[in-house]
Amino acid sequence: MKIIGRLVFLLLLSCSAYGQFTYTFDQSIPVEEDGKVLSMPWAGGINSAQINTMDLNGDAKDDLIVFDRTSNKILTYLHVGNHYEYAPEYESLFPVEVTQWLLLRDINCDGKKDLFTSDPFGMVAFINITKPQQKLSWRPYDPGRVILTKGLSADPVNLQLNASDIPVIDDIDNDGDLDILNVRFVGIGTIEYHKNLSIERTGTCDSLQLERVTRTFGNLEECDCNFFAFGGAPCNAIPNGRTEHAGGKAMLTLDVDGDGDRDLFFSEENCTELSFLENKGTAETANMNSVTAFPSTTPINFNLFPAAYYEDVDFDGKPDLLASPNLYARTFTNSINFGSSLWFYKNTGTEQLPQFTFQKNNFLQDEMLDVGDYAVPAFVDADGDGDLDMFISNYAGPGFASSIRFYENTGIATDPYYKLSNDDYGGFSTSALFNLKLQFADINGDGTLDFVFTATSFQTGVTTLSFIPNRSTTLLDFSGQSLQSVNFTMGQQENILVVDVDQDGRADILIGKATGAVQYWRNTSAAQPVFTLANGSFLGLASSTDRQNPTLAVSDLDADGRADLVMGNQRGELTLFGDFRAQDPNIQGVSQIIFNPLTEEYESRNLGGRIWPVAVNLFNSDKPAIVCGTITGGLVVLKNEDGVSLPNEPSIEIFPNPVRSNETFKIRTDRNMIVQFYNLIGQRVSNSYFIPANQEYPLVVSGLLPGIYIARFTYQGKSTGRRFVVLN
Repeated sequence: MKIIGRLVFLLLLSCSAYGQFTYTFDQSIPVEEDGKVLSMPWAGGINSAQINTMDLNGDAKDDLIVFDRTSNKILTYLHVGNHYEYAPEYESLFPVEVTQWLLLRDINCDGKKDLFTSDPFGMVAFINITKPQQKLSWRPYDPGRVILTKGLSADPVNLQLNASDIPVIDDIDNDGDLDILNVRFVGIGTIEYHKNLSIERTGTCDSLQLERVTRTFGNLEECDCNFFAFGGAPCNAIPNGRTEHAGGKAMLTLDVDGDGDRDLFFSEENCTELSFLENKGTAETANMNSVTAFPSTTPINFNLFPAAYYEDVDFDGKPDLLASPNLYARTFTNSINFGSSLWFYKNTGTEQLPQFTFQKNNFLQDEMLDVGDYAVPAFVDADGDGDLDMFISNYAGPGFASSIRFYENTGIATDPYYKLSNDDYGGFSTSALFNLKLQFADINGDGTLDFVFTATSFQTGVTTLSFIPNRSTTLLDFSGQSLQSVNFTMGQQENILVVDVDQDGRADILIGKATGAVQYWRNTSAAQPVFTLANGSFLGLASSTDRQNPTLAVSDLDADGRADLVMGNQRGELTLFGDFRAQDPNIQGVSQIIFNPLTEEYESRNLGGRIWPVAVNLFNSDKPAIVCGTITGGLVVLKNEDGVSLPNEPSIEIFPNPVRSNETFKIRTDRNMIVQFYNLIGQRVSNSYFIPANQEYPLVVSGLLPGIYIARFTYQGKSTGRRFVVLN
């Protein structure tokens, strides 16, 4: 009785290259900017912030929840003392359906905030069902259905809105339940009021029983940026001569003047200003007849699509006003400073009669690394003192040209301390280049690390690969060196890694293509590099709709003497491939690598949209950390924890079980293990095989008679067994 050669082959082929790929978020490395030590430097940055508060950890204090639209990511911050601390472990506790926008409101008046978000057919809601002393939990408000309202017809219909819109979900009529305002879906700039009749019908505020009572809430129509028609007047005298309704809309209501009705903040996707419209009517019958900028001093004004939020973020019990651009992505023409894109106005009045005083334009961002957007980190010993310094390039600054920040490591190699030394290294901010992506690599084969980058030209729109030769083997010395171009064609959003793939001493190229493929271009010249396509689907990574423009890094992540490949995708997720130089297309990448102490599971996480990973030894370990630049302009640090966060009892799955002879079954474990197979009388029927953590490994059952078998797993001096059954 034995497991024959095919099983042995599969195990040896797929398993031998992998070690433990397990990581935790880390905030421990200090970073100083302009004399200030950042409190949460590695929190990943912010671009397009939507602000909410709720109690995340059950301590009866409201914490901060930010949904960043550019990265489609929830960011969570705990209220600790009188400040916020980044707490990424809570992010994965929110529904995966959250997209486009997020509003936290209490639907059923139970004191716990529920969740509203976008859906292709309107909006959906989730009820907060978190129990005391338990982690955050949700259920769909109406499983499988979007939020409904009753209009002219007898039957309820979808409450439809544009994907870019942020509706109002508020108690408009002051009766205790939540109503909804949205701009008409059909492209007419009037506002629909959907009254919740829960109180009227049942005397309780435990549901959404919506009926549309008007399509002209406020007696107004938006005609153009900061221009409205009132009282039923047509949009016929607008500044540019034509009505603009095509863009998304964002609204907020609150009682600014303390008269018992809701006033309106309104913005449009193609406009720079936030419009304020005072309600001169009543709570039930709103009437607006004028529009002003708000606040009167330092009014909210972004280059595109400002949106406002009303939450207490300074812990004084009074809601404050915050504003951020509600953009999905940067456009070529806009010059928003994404490094200062969350404006904070403190409520210096009362909750009943608020007064808003501008405080800063970089709330939260001033406590973290944030270079704008598309942060690309690179680490190298720039000054020859034996430790690794840090560079961060970005997509564009306020003037739309890219820039590079240089952070000198003023600590030591085993205990880094990063201090901003130059916020425009190389003077790129005055160049005609944007979309700059930096790395240090020996591209010309002279034994030194050159300054290598790709960037896009304002004038031509062409993205090129260039480098400046380094004169020194111990530090960066570009004196007397000129910029050199490399003859290599690439798209604007495609991503290059310069690395010696075949270990012939010459730098090759791995490129993440717009199609999702990873291509290997071999350097065939010992002098000026010349690249020839060697493999159009490296590691089997061919074109795929599941990824776009992959980003890549190479390092020996598990200290087994073989270099591994790190790949990031447009959803902000990492996948790791062991021993990438083996070029085995059967190798399955690992994505469930980040430990969550709340769930005690390893997860695949959105680290910040279109991430850029690098592997670097920051913790005096033989297993380097992974540092990811994010679309939101910051960095996150993943420290290799070598499985120490795992629970005492291992998680082991064998499936399907039972399995038929000559069929394939899979093993998945949460840690590295050795497995052997035994029959029920204790006879070993296989050799020992290595099973790496967090991967599904296929095994072909061939040569085993029908019966019950024991898979014996050993790890760190311990052992455990699992039964499986083989059928005819």
